[in-house]
Amino acid sequence: MPEHNDPYARSGQYIDIMIAGWWEHHGETLVEALGELPSDAGPVVDAGAGGGHGTRLVAAALPEARILAVEPSLPLRTVLLSRISEDADLRDRVTVDGDDLLSAYLPDRIGGMVMANLLGHFSPHERDRLWEDLAPRLAPGAFILLNLAAPLKPERVERARMSEVRLGDRSYVGWAAAEPSGPERVNWHMTYEIHGDGRVLASDDVRYDWWTITEDALRAETSPHGLRAVPHGPSEAGLYKLLPEG
Repeated sequence: MPEHNDPYARSGQYIDIMIAGWWEHHGETLVEALGELPSDAGPVVDAGAGGGHGTRLVAAALPEARILAVEPSLPLRTVLLSRISEDADLRDRVTVDGDDLLSAYLPDRIGGMVMANLLGHFSPHERDRLWEDLAPRLAPGAFILLNLAAPLKPERVERARMSEVRLGDRSYVGWAAAEPSGPERVNWHMTYEIHGDGRVLASDDVRYDWWTITEDALRAETSPHGLRAVPHGPSEAGLYKLLPEG
């Protein structure tokens, strides 16, 4: 397993509970798309599976599918493995790979792939390698389901509260801001706080780069690999299916 520079090494303890709202909001749209995947065409890959919100969704939408959950972040993978181990159905159908997507062992034929909130971790050069590798693996009728997360171009994002989750007597609050850090990148500044007894009990600051990409850029870079980007669902979701041409 190659060494992985983990942007979630410090924030992983917060990510699973704070991303849950995204899955609740867009879950129905994702399930609708997943229902179009062919049955028995190979495992469905949940790339950047995190703590397993998407893995559970894929399993529910495709009750006969084998699933390969790829997650390189140790704290997120710990949640993922715990979640899988507690569910008899998931234990039987889900395999976990701890490499990043560029290094993971993928089968020659896959029945589809979910890449939720993941694409910005890859540079344009890395994405080109991904499309070259993934396109030939897609079974007939299979596709890659991904989302383009804002901002789509480098721009300043004012600091705002992105999530607040209450557990017991404490609240977990996440703040996010971003600044352009290159022609196709922003640098996110995330602050995670634990509130209790009317005060901030703990705070963690995390910074990481995120590669931006527009719909036009997605089409331009996937087309040479025989893939076409088709929007799916409401525009606010930013979801696209990458389908093999023809």
